[in-house]
Amino acid sequence: MTAFAKNDQMKIPPAPFVKGETKREEHKKRGREGFPQGFSLVEVIATIMVTAILGVIFVNFMGTAMSKSTQAIDVVQGEAAAEGVLERIVADYVLRMNQDYSTALGGPDGIKTRIDSKVYGANVTAVYIQFLASGSENPGFSGTSRTLKVTVAAAGNDLTTLLTETRGANSPAVAF
Repeated sequence: MTAFAKNDQMKIPPAPFVKGETKREEHKKRGREGFPQGFSLVEVIATIMVTAILGVIFVNFMGTAMSKSTQAIDVVQGEAAAEGVLERIVADYVLRMNQDYSTALGGPDGIKTRIDSKVYGANVTAVYIQFLASGSENPGFSGTSRTLKVTVAAAGNDLTTLLTETRGANSPAVAF
């Protein structure tokens, strides 16, 4: 017999990989002793919670952005409508100046009378103003001033123009 006793066994080194076998297949063979084969319940719940929190933040942010995205369109549409009204007022003013400059602003069919009777809409206001020596305006000179400040209220910004009665009898007609 040999010098080994029955209880003493010789340790045999592990066999090298067989051709075509990879380490991944070796881990699969190990099962529970190697890498776990799935996720634990705690890992799944934690992933769902993190995903839900990020989803709520994203939906909240997008909801706010979407609700405010129409404001720019409303402002542009409001300003375009106000610009159209202001162009109509200026065209009427030029027409009246070419017909009779002395009544273009304050006559019975003048611009101020038409604005006060809401011909151009409820968003249009007109007031006679004078400018002080300092350059600031001094409103409230009804009829005594030759400058009419016309303001058209818009969704974004109000549009303002100044109409004056500065023509004389020998002034040429103005084209608009």
